[in-house]
Amino acid sequence: MTNLNTPVTELFGIGDKIAKILQKVGITTVKNLLENYPRTYRQYRAVSASGGEIGDWVVIRGAVSKVNSRHTAHTTTQLATLTDKNGKVIILRWFNMPFLVRSITQNCQYNVLGQVTEFANRRQLVSPQLHKLSNLELDKPETDLYLPIYRAINTLKPGIIRHKMADIIANLPTLTETLPSSILQKHNLISRDAAIRNIHFPNNMESLELAIRRLSWEELFELQLDNLILSELHKKNRKTTPLNYDHQLLNTFLKNLPFTPTNAQLKAIKQITNDITKSTAMRRLLQGEVGSGKTLVAAAAALSVYAAGKKTLILAPTTILAEQLCNNITELLKGHTTCELYTSQHKQTLTSDILVGTHALLRIKDKLKNIGLVIVDEQHRFGVEDREALTKISPTPHLLMMTATPIPRSLAMTVFHYLDITRLDELPQGRLPVKTYLVGADKRKDAYHWIQTAIKKHNQVFIVTPLIEISEEKEETPLKSVKELSNTLTNYFPNVTIDILHGKMKEQEKIAKLQAFRNGAVQILVATSMIEVGIDIPNANIMIIENAERFGLAQLHQLRGRVGRGGEQGYCLLFSESKSDKTRARLSYFVAETNGEKLAEYDMTNRGPGELYGTQQSGFFNLKVGNLWDKQMLEETYAAAKLYMTKKTRT
Repeated sequence: MTNLNTPVTELFGIGDKIAKILQKVGITTVKNLLENYPRTYRQYRAVSASGGEIGDWVVIRGAVSKVNSRHTAHTTTQLATLTDKNGKVIILRWFNMPFLVRSITQNCQYNVLGQVTEFANRRQLVSPQLHKLSNLELDKPETDLYLPIYRAINTLKPGIIRHKMADIIANLPTLTETLPSSILQKHNLISRDAAIRNIHFPNNMESLELAIRRLSWEELFELQLDNLILSELHKKNRKTTPLNYDHQLLNTFLKNLPFTPTNAQLKAIKQITNDITKSTAMRRLLQGEVGSGKTLVAAAAALSVYAAGKKTLILAPTTILAEQLCNNITELLKGHTTCELYTSQHKQTLTSDILVGTHALLRIKDKLKNIGLVIVDEQHRFGVEDREALTKISPTPHLLMMTATPIPRSLAMTVFHYLDITRLDELPQGRLPVKTYLVGADKRKDAYHWIQTAIKKHNQVFIVTPLIEISEEKEETPLKSVKELSNTLTNYFPNVTIDILHGKMKEQEKIAKLQAFRNGAVQILVATSMIEVGIDIPNANIMIIENAERFGLAQLHQLRGRVGRGGEQGYCLLFSESKSDKTRARLSYFVAETNGEKLAEYDMTNRGPGELYGTQQSGFFNLKVGNLWDKQMLEETYAAAKLYMTKKTRT
């Protein structure tokens, strides 16, 4: 019988090839697979054969006629009709699916799912899905259906993942409950078994909402427990050697900078350098808006530690960001101290005063000696194990965590309760606010003409697209869609070098493409939202965001912060063809608002039914469904986690 620990290799229909693909992304058991939640859902409205507007996704119940297959030079077309209970008819059309001629059972009822289109003034469904109804299903009323849409995994398309998931859910025994019954009752949470089944295949919107709430609550509860445990570890390991540094060296460094630090940066540097002189190890979180100058603060802290005779370890979540941090700190501290990069691809001597790397550095933490300070950039992107590893470095170093993500008060008082928080609330002198515009379909050509002029003036352009997500919803190959956009842009910009960057590339390939863009060899970089955090290209002053309505406002804010970093005016153009009043109002709010915290709160307040929180947060703490902007749930889970820990300690 299938259970949570069953290896995926033992599941029916999953051969060696699919198993290897899943294993590459850490899916080795049924539990891993079940926690690969849908990215979104497509609602099919239950209508008659004559119902639904053009473009609507619908489900129609009726009898399907015999399929006729027509051959042309390079393709085959399969045609049939669906007749509903009222005798209304709609055309069904497929391409290159001749097996359907033998697959349709006559005199049987089907649910037919598809998008209503029109051809030669006749309504039709193109490439619809067919579901033959059992006698039990025929007795049930016609209702809307919710189709889960998963992220593609390598060459596994969303449809394949959905079919495998349906088989697993159908054969899954009742799942063991993971939360105490007292918590379920107090907070009105459904069982884990019901939540897992309904988040994958909800019967209606209410069941989906209940599933999201339960899994969100549990995810935040586990996060609170993890951080309470980390808090205890930090308390036990807080004693350290005070670092007496050369104040003159730091003052000279700050005085000779080619720019004037902001008051917020100077205040942060003062707080950190004061912390490291104490016998209790620093535990501080530095939060600053995109472009607020966190790297300078980190460099000043590392210089002070060097002046006290100790080394600094700096961790970044990706090789790209680690390399960029190393280059920026090397430039800032040139002539003062040494800095080197250590990743799985760059393994150095470990002799420099400042070591910058990815989590690969944690694997060799026992070899690292004389560490006085650890700086973690975007620390929420590191796993619990990585964060626990930091507490085991001996002797205990000071710890500075950095993030560009806004930290609401409720988050500071719960998840980050054991950290002192410093906020950089000023932009560096001369940094101009990015000008943001909402561009409709009628203005696209004008925008492209303006971009052509800007490129001639040596500006570079990011074009960010959610095409991978769109292609997942269409069950197409994601990378093909990105390449098609690149080809389309080539027609608009014939004499411009255009390149593509996406998360499925190997790390070295990503670095090479970014370097070509940074060097000016590429003028337009078409990318997925992977560029939102940390990437710094001084000459990139224009950010184009296609289908902007598909991004969370916090994500859009991070993307907007990637341009105008070299002192020139930055521009962010939101391309959206949506005619929804709600969507236009949401994007217009973004155009006018520059405060990241307010933007995140707006999305939280205006969240749509059935929308998964985690998909809008760009991997904050690697949450899948939980939302760190849900003040009530944060407070509930924090109180519950503290009570749980207290009871556990007593027993």
